[in-house]
Amino acid sequence: MARILTVDDQLHMTCVMARWLGRQGHTVVRAENGKVALELLRAEPIDILVTDVDMPEMDGLTLAGHSDVGQQLRAVILVTGRPDYKELRVRCRAEVHVLPKPFSPDRLTHLIGEILQRESPQDGRRTRRLKAAHDSPGSLCLAAAT
Repeated sequence: MARILTVDDQLHMTCVMARWLGRQGHTVVRAENGKVALELLRAEPIDILVTDVDMPEMDGLTLAGHSDVGQQLRAVILVTGRPDYKELRVRCRAEVHVLPKPFSPDRLTHLIGEILQRESPQDGRRTRRLKAAHDSPGSLCLAAAT
């Protein structure tokens, strides 16, 4: 199972995600904004970062883009209610997915399960762009520009 950091400025979202993921056997750490999450990422081993995009203090894109964050992560899942989510860009070494709100517990746990079944490509820091994920309904995968 994975060690997952959930980040959202809406406390109920981190609580609900922690409950869903905890039931699947994952260890869940929670943070209320990107600044707190960055401190946790630097202090603790985390496999997957699940973060809201729009938050005070530090947004999810800035958090995922910190050069030292992507090195340790298998994946980043950006959760957003923004209508322009297909236009999101992030620089990160980890595999990056976008999960539009609202989403079901099944969609989140399915995506995490798929991430854990794959090996994490650590092929260097590249600008990522959105591409439809063929293997994860309801989410988008940020793939290396080719």
